Amino acid sequence: IGLIAIIENDKLQGFNIAIGGGLSTTHGNDETYARLATVIGFTNSEEKTLKAIYEILTVQRDYGNRSDRKLARLKYTVDRLGIEWFKEEVEKRIGFKFEEERPYTFTSRSDYYGWEQNHEGLWYYTVFVENGRVLDDEKVALKSALLHVAKTGKVNFRFTANQNVIISDVNEKDKEAIGEILNQYKILEHTDYASPIRKNAMACVAFPTCPLALAEAQRYMPSLLTKIELLLARHQLSDEEIIIRMTGCPNGCARSYIAEIGFVGTGLGKYNLHLGGDHEGKRLNKIFKKSLGEEEILSELDGLFGDFKKEKNENEKFGDYSLRKLFSTI
Repeated sequence: IGLIAIIENDKLQGFNIAIGGGLSTTHGNDETYARLATVIGFTNSEEKTLKAIYEILTVQRDYGNRSDRKLARLKYTVDRLGIEWFKEEVEKRIGFKFEEERPYTFTSRSDYYGWEQNHEGLWYYTVFVENGRVLDDEKVALKSALLHVAKTGKVNFRFTANQNVIISDVNEKDKEAIGEILNQYKILEHTDYASPIRKNAMACVAFPTCPLALAEAQRYMPSLLTKIELLLARHQLSDEEIIIRMTGCPNGCARSYIAEIGFVGTGLGKYNLHLGGDHEGKRLNKIFKKSLGEEEILSELDGLFGDFKKEKNENEKFGDYSLRKLFSTI
């Protein structure tokens, strides 16, 4: 279930409600698949929104697949019964018709790194946290820095959907002191000088924490990105903000299936290479090559980056180019 906030004239009008999204699949099981959510309508009040969410859940409760766990997700219920049937059944239960979907546009899925000020005058600093791992290592003492900031008692912390941390609700009078702590631990430098692809990359936990992992992800992704950065530099593409995601299994936790470049683990050191997702995350990608090792991955990307540099249209993103170049006849 997805809620898309509709804001007009700086005022929240309500929510477009989307259902049936889900990225988990199972290797070798063609009945499982990634799916983007479908918007079924708009609600203009908190009461209607909450009632709609509740009854969407009761429809899933009553009609969801309980015989096969791999097909139990809402997306399979929606596709099996049909989106119009599902919408009508929800409307019967909530006692009102959904309004027509309100127009909206997604233009980015990146975080706003560095300092930003809100409408109330409070300050927020988004820290780059590679793959969501808050730790001290040879590159940066991130855990120590955030602990030092926390001990001031002058901030709150928020997590982003891209695995980063926001130091939030900082008063104007405290901003300089917080900035000095971040500078002391070189967090400002760490955030400012991370490459565009690194700031836009994500990986799931995988080994050693997740029992479903088939391959490494968060521990391996940084070193792979270093090699990909070298390829981009070779082709004069270092400023390209390509969305890269990696998961250690096909369950999609790091959203590999909506990345411009997606890696999905199939075994130790092996990944399916997915290409053709769009920059904003509104289009699923496609499998390009299966079960590649690192050398094969870098070889494929090297060739693709070279072609992209020579053949891309003005302002064309890598995901759109990949779709046009590799899958336009499919």
